[in-house]
Amino acid sequence: MIVLLFISMLFLNVYGQLCDNITSVDLSDSAKFLDGSIVKNGIRFPPEYIFNSNTSGVVKVFGCPCKFMNCIRKCCPLGFVVSKRTCIKTFEDKIQKEGVNLYFMNTFKRTVNLENNEEFAVLTGRPSEEMYIEDDGEWFIQEDGKLYIELPTSIPPWVVRGPDKYCIDTFVVEDDKGNVKTSLDALVCFADEPDNDRYMLSSTCMLISCVFIIATVAVYCWLPELRNLHGRVLIAYLLCLLVGFVFMSSMQILLNMDNITQNGCLVLTFFSYFFLLSAFFWLNVMCFDIWWTFSGKRGISIERMSLRARFCAYALYAFGVPTALTVLLAALEFSNLPPHPLLPLIKEQGCFLYGKSKMLYFYGPILVLCVGNIVFFCLTAMKIAQIKKETSVLKSRESATHDSQSSDRRRLFLYVKLFIVMGINWILEIVSYLYPDLEILKFVDAYNVLIGLIIFIIFVCKKKILRMLKKRIKERFHRANAEFGDINMREGMRRNFRDYKQRSSVDTIRTAVDNDPNKVVTAGL
Repeated sequence: MIVLLFISMLFLNVYGQLCDNITSVDLSDSAKFLDGSIVKNGIRFPPEYIFNSNTSGVVKVFGCPCKFMNCIRKCCPLGFVVSKRTCIKTFEDKIQKEGVNLYFMNTFKRTVNLENNEEFAVLTGRPSEEMYIEDDGEWFIQEDGKLYIELPTSIPPWVVRGPDKYCIDTFVVEDDKGNVKTSLDALVCFADEPDNDRYMLSSTCMLISCVFIIATVAVYCWLPELRNLHGRVLIAYLLCLLVGFVFMSSMQILLNMDNITQNGCLVLTFFSYFFLLSAFFWLNVMCFDIWWTFSGKRGISIERMSLRARFCAYALYAFGVPTALTVLLAALEFSNLPPHPLLPLIKEQGCFLYGKSKMLYFYGPILVLCVGNIVFFCLTAMKIAQIKKETSVLKSRESATHDSQSSDRRRLFLYVKLFIVMGINWILEIVSYLYPDLEILKFVDAYNVLIGLIIFIIFVCKKKILRMLKKRIKERFHRANAEFGDINMREGMRRNFRDYKQRSSVDTIRTAVDNDPNKVVTAGL
């Protein structure tokens, strides 16, 4: 069994294909060095990027240059141009004589000769027969070798194609008068169908999560015991997360329907950015508050503040900093500065943040907050261990201090669970950004449903909360019965008083008749 396993692994290692046929280079006619590397067209292929492949019964050696350097694809071999969809040899190849203008986010343009350069590996040949000339918008070759196409009338107003989806070359065209014209054009594979199903799945998942968040907020607002400082902070956090999810799902639905303008993208981006950041700042407030509770820093101004004042101070921080960051984002977006990869570039990139700007303006503050939360958790855990070791009175179950500390410890564990729940989601987001080929976005979309559900389970589906709900329902039921009884009692009293007044009037008339019957006869006449 071990021998078979070894043979199969050896077979996979020898004949395993490290890259597809479109991005591989035939190295069969190139010399091999003692270290296993192969050099072709001035490019040294390391052994780990070389593989053997059986082609038509012949084993050939191939390399994967795009695995360790940037690649550019030319439709025809070097020294050839395109004429009537075929490659012809020419001595006026503008690509070789003038080079190719490289472009990256409008920051710079420079000319690169495709022959004998150590920066790019030149792939040749059309990646597909189903290709079209890109004439809808301006295109450039980026510094990473990918084709960047500007599409001003679409959202997002750009598209990027790798060397397996495009090729560039000089096209020779002869007009009716016999004049020959040349132009540098790009052939692009037919656009992939937009992943509308993923947008709908993501937006649906977030809306389902919002239902559970609303249920959690309703429970905490309805129970008087939970409307303390900690409950109010949790409600503020949940409301920010709820509104952020609503704006994000609305943006995705409008994108899916292709019914959104550039200004609409900007508005939804700013609101989503603000509320999602505010949610993380409220989570940071929770972590700070639980640390402050255990720190024992008495006598300081924040400890002497009232419940309302402390909540206002927390709100000033949790809403103030995201407001400043949102204003900064908007100021940079509308600053008319020369385009740069570190600017937001929301209008240039479509809806919400993308690429480096997303890492800087969105994931950056979240990362700082997560590090701060971990520090607060560690300090709180150390303080709890110190309290257990030094204070023997906390061991007594009748001790009020022990009950308070136990309640705070349970609250700490709830916050840790909440931090883990939110942390997993954004870790998946960052992993999907760093490794887009992992197709992890489906897990991110599915996890968006779990966020609201897990929050509901953590903060509502507990025996203590269920007992509070049961008690609250009984109180409201008894109160309703009591109010209904009071209404019946008051109605009965009014009815008795009315009957009493009627009986009193009849008795008065009878007394008058008994005393003077003539008055009644006169009155009757």
